[in-house]
Amino acid sequence: MSKIRVRIAPSPSGFLHIGTAKMALFNWLFARKTGGTFVLRLEDTDAERSDDEYVQAMCEGFQWLGIDWDEGPAFGDEPEKGAFGPYKQSERRDIHVAAAQKLLDEGKAYKCFLTKDELSDIRDTMREEKASTSFRSPWRDKTADDVAAQGDASYVVRFKVPEGSTTVHDLVQGDVITRNDQTEDFVIQKPNGDPIFHLAVVVDDATMEISHVVRGDDHLTNAARHIMLFEALGYPVPQFAHLPMVLDEGGKKFSKRLHGANVLDWRTDGYLPEALINYVALLGWTPEEENRELFTREELIEAFTIERWGKSAARFDLKKVQWLNGQHLRMLSPAELRDLIVPVLNEGGCDTSIKSEAWLTELASITQEKLSTLNDIVAQSDFFFKDVTEYDEKAASKHLLKDAGGAIERLGMVATAFRNVADWNHEALHEIVAGLVESTGAGFGRFANPLRLALTGKSAGPGMFELTELLGKELSLERIDQALQYLKTHG
Repeated sequence: MSKIRVRIAPSPSGFLHIGTAKMALFNWLFARKTGGTFVLRLEDTDAERSDDEYVQAMCEGFQWLGIDWDEGPAFGDEPEKGAFGPYKQSERRDIHVAAAQKLLDEGKAYKCFLTKDELSDIRDTMREEKASTSFRSPWRDKTADDVAAQGDASYVVRFKVPEGSTTVHDLVQGDVITRNDQTEDFVIQKPNGDPIFHLAVVVDDATMEISHVVRGDDHLTNAARHIMLFEALGYPVPQFAHLPMVLDEGGKKFSKRLHGANVLDWRTDGYLPEALINYVALLGWTPEEENRELFTREELIEAFTIERWGKSAARFDLKKVQWLNGQHLRMLSPAELRDLIVPVLNEGGCDTSIKSEAWLTELASITQEKLSTLNDIVAQSDFFFKDVTEYDEKAASKHLLKDAGGAIERLGMVATAFRNVADWNHEALHEIVAGLVESTGAGFGRFANPLRLALTGKSAGPGMFELTELLGKELSLERIDQALQYLKTHG
């Protein structure tokens, strides 16, 4: 297994969880960095929890993030690809059953006919006696005749845990040693013949020639069992790496009930997939370049090394994600940003069809520095598409009504000067206001704050003179006159 082959094997029982996305990302980055293969395998054997709708939602999450798989199941118009399929666990049952039978034939597993009540009684007795070792079924050493005498009675297949100990050589956690007598003879096959997770995952990893099993540290307790099965079945044991889970801002496991647990929540909230990938990569990996946090997708692949994976869990930090998203937004060209904000504006009630492509590109340009998410564009620019019918109450009280006479005088001066502007551009407009500030001795804010309120109804937004230029001369003067009338009425 010299070639790197890694996988993500989620259970399609809901949306793509942020924790699953992290494990997928680390596997994907590792494969891309090493020229290896990234495999998507769906563990869909739980019929009650698995559904095609969930498969679609999960795969859609991967596609939005840009985590593409080299081998995997059919999805949408994309056919199954890869030479180690099928890639749905439910379609691999025969392979799992054959592996269970091999273990039975070689005496490494056994049929256990204990009823639920009998099993419960044994466990109760072990608890009362404070047994120092784990459960071993009385059927472990029964003869073939004893088994045959049971006829068609229901049974499970249990793995016969060997003596000694098992060491997990983990690339993140270090060596983890487990005494085998502390591991019970675990079930590998149900009464109906279906495989239990432990058997299925080992057989699938082995037959798909997975070289590195990179997964959450909640599976570290399963690793010893899996190594036992790999060895019992004669398979090469892959390298293991158990990564810390994603914690919420309170330091608890990121609950499925929380907004943001679903990867596609971030798309809805106006985040770029590049920003989310950038952030999630930092939850368990430390760049070699000290204090560096901002990475493009290509830079992540280049910098990503398994040696810098960490075992300490990190809390999700919404402010950090917002900051990173803002940085990634600023890395876009105005045309790229325009194409992303147009649908957001339309959904927010701003009819972009009334504007030219060049105008919308300029809008993207003047708002780019102010955006933390794509959704911010509506609040930053709705006044371009809708009439200003009210003014921010707190700002109006401070910058308009507190000194209504002065505001009327200064807005009047701006209106007069603006009417005489021949070349309507932000440089000329800024020069005019700067001249008024100098000639009157009033502070710049005494002109700019009332003017911004008059033009937008808001106290903050894009560059003052850039937005004035984009509004146009006629509409700008109209709104200044409207604000003057407001002042005369309410002041």
